[in-house]
Amino acid sequence: MTCYLPGLLLVALLFVSGGHSLQCYSCSTNTDNVACNAGGPTTCPASQDTCETMLFYQGSSYAVTKKCTTKADCDAAKKFDATTNGITLVTTCCQSDGCNVNAAPRPVGAAHVTLALLGVAISVVVSRALV
Repeated sequence: MTCYLPGLLLVALLFVSGGHSLQCYSCSTNTDNVACNAGGPTTCPASQDTCETMLFYQGSSYAVTKKCTTKADCDAAKKFDATTNGITLVTTCCQSDGCNVNAAPRPVGAAHVTLALLGVAISVVVSRALV
């Protein structure tokens, strides 16, 4: 019986996944989804299992932020989704490789710098609220 043990362990190891880290597109407050995705997906740390996309809309302009995070943190960020002073925040969460590639629309017109700056400010506030 003991002579079969090493062989059984080897067969068992073949069926165990070697582990796979999620890959998400990442960018910080970009006004163009194509430019946001230009670097390709990044490999997330093993502790992060979710791709998060935050869209800030104002009229036909938008800013997008994408990153790796945990499902709990992404779900918490979604609680801040709202429209205030004509600016709408929409957060989406997904959990498969590259799932956030098309999570933002193509720009319709020139994006406003103020919208991008507001996106950074809201991102900082949400990040600090989650800590």
